[in-house]
Amino acid sequence: MIEKYTKIIVQIFMILLSVCFYGKAQEVVALKTSGKLPQMAWSNGIDRLGSAKMGYIDTGILLQVADTTGNVYKIKLAQNRHAYLDKSGGTIVANSPLPAIVTMESWRVKGGEQADSLTISLGRKVAYQSWMETNPARIVVQLYGVQANTNWITQLQSAREITRADYRQVEDDVVELTIYLKHKQHYGYQINYRGNQMLLTVRVPPRKQILKGKVIVVDAGHGGTNSGARGINSGIMEKDYTLLFAKALEKVLTQKEAIVLMVRSNDTTIDNKDRVLWAMSQNPDLFISLHLNSSGRETARGTSTYYKHLAYQPLAKNILQEMLQIDGLAEFGLIGSFNFQPVQPTQFPSCLVEIAFLSNREDEKRIMDPDFHKQVAQKIAAGVANWYKYNRRQPLEED
Repeated sequence: MIEKYTKIIVQIFMILLSVCFYGKAQEVVALKTSGKLPQMAWSNGIDRLGSAKMGYIDTGILLQVADTTGNVYKIKLAQNRHAYLDKSGGTIVANSPLPAIVTMESWRVKGGEQADSLTISLGRKVAYQSWMETNPARIVVQLYGVQANTNWITQLQSAREITRADYRQVEDDVVELTIYLKHKQHYGYQINYRGNQMLLTVRVPPRKQILKGKVIVVDAGHGGTNSGARGINSGIMEKDYTLLFAKALEKVLTQKEAIVLMVRSNDTTIDNKDRVLWAMSQNPDLFISLHLNSSGRETARGTSTYYKHLAYQPLAKNILQEMLQIDGLAEFGLIGSFNFQPVQPTQFPSCLVEIAFLSNREDEKRIMDPDFHKQVAQKIAAGVANWYKYNRRQPLEED
């Protein structure tokens, strides 16, 4: 009898806690993440590339809807944390009040052939955000609606890239994980769920820091019904010339014994999400996307490289430095925090190259010159090779 009343008291306590944490249970509107690459954002701001993104999130995660506007849900991640999710990234679930708090329990770090893994036991799938930090190299993950109840973190000696893992309770309902890496350069990581267990896989650096044998995805921007920008004089279409540049790059990289995978080899329509999903399925070493710039100012000209994650900035920098060796090609800049879907994944280093401006008369002439295509291909390949050389010279974090 005492045991029975104890269970009832615990149930009442959990209901009251849920009301305090989430509001009245019967008023909770919940959704499950779904669709292609659901992605949380910092705001519902409107921009040509969409609002600033927090990162991709796995499907099947139950979230509380705090508000809705247009095509966007405002999500309550924790008591003091909110995010925004496009409606295509979630499905409303009727009568699904969320549990108040989820506990985080045992951890396990182990090595694999190509990647180390960290698994964390949770009561259910929870929302998360992650990012890469440099100097020292580490991955930080925040778990929302979670309290720590971790009694141990097991690390096996088979791990080759994760040197240690730790956590702290940064808010009553937010736990922050820190995963320290052995090498300075990040080579990619992924987070997903295996049941209620969070799985973080961290790519182990290649044994040889050379182009030979590396799997490189080359993405010719636009295509099919998405023609992109047009030349100011000639009216040439961006989609046609990004493909010419991509094929030139494929040829040079193949000559250097890299394995090149083309997102498209003809004039076909491919959604950006499908480009990313396909690239992820190939598990490449690198991703390079080629585009041609355009501006309302005809004076805007030159080449530029773009990255989303700070850890991948050295790749973009090395490519830009090589591109600027092309005689007469101006610099438009090295541009970070780029809010464009093809360079959003954390799974592999990536760079987007805006080769030159179709809206500038001088640049347009270059773009139409087959010799320029060869030069660009050679310089991008040289930039990638230099990035590998740069990584080879970097000491270990522990040195």
